[in-house]
Amino acid sequence: MTEQAPGFDVTQPNVARMYDYYLGGKNHFPADRAAAERIIELSEGHVREAVRENRAFLGRAVRYLAAECGIRQFLDLGAGLPTQGNVHEIALEHAPDSLVTYVDNDAVVAAHARALLEGDPRVRFLEGDLRGPEEIVAAASAAGIAFDRPVALLLVACLHFVPDEEDPEGIVAAYREVLPSGSHIVISHACSDPVPEAMAAAGGVYGRANAPFEARPAARIARFFDGFDLVEPGTVPLNEWRPELDALPLRGGFLPVLGGVGRRA
Repeated sequence: MTEQAPGFDVTQPNVARMYDYYLGGKNHFPADRAAAERIIELSEGHVREAVRENRAFLGRAVRYLAAECGIRQFLDLGAGLPTQGNVHEIALEHAPDSLVTYVDNDAVVAAHARALLEGDPRVRFLEGDLRGPEEIVAAASAAGIAFDRPVALLLVACLHFVPDEEDPEGIVAAYREVLPSGSHIVISHACSDPVPEAMAAAGGVYGRANAPFEARPAARIARFFDGFDLVEPGTVPLNEWRPELDALPLRGGFLPVLGGVGRRA
């Protein structure tokens, strides 16, 4: 990315741009790169493996929902910067009649997403904050998401940026209450159990960014699926959720990020 971005604060690390840096993208600035390099150092390089696995998990989950579960409506909250293997690309490949709505509250994400998605009526972008379920549901409804039919709600790698004082479990529960039977939820979340010290240090780095970071123990992550029937194999390290037959082993031997898919009965 060029070093000019009118209207954006390029001096504060931005979690979406840091994520883009981990993935090898170009949409980042010096402050983002410096913070991201510190996270890479703390993780001994494993964060890049984790974000790649996160994208792969998202792809497998969307493919499962579109191809095997008949889901035709996808609401992706905290979507982040567009990159390869976007939700709409996968969903529309397997179900061309799908409707995909992305939501993010980041101005950089909004600018890039609107430029990328312009022209396809099956794909929408809404600028909004996932922490306001009532407002998001109203805006998504106005954009064409029908909450009287099954919806896939995607909360991928975003809830660990919602601190405890903002009640992330309550936020998820509020969305759950408007999802009709047959809907699904997809969640991935950083897990503190395997490497608590490194996760705490990462929280310190993100504390200087535009959103805090709070890894949580597996038991807390599991609570986000309350009210949903977990799809096998449950809430597991991302690389263990319905992996491809040719999946490569992890360099570090473990992945401190859990993911799962739940179904609303």
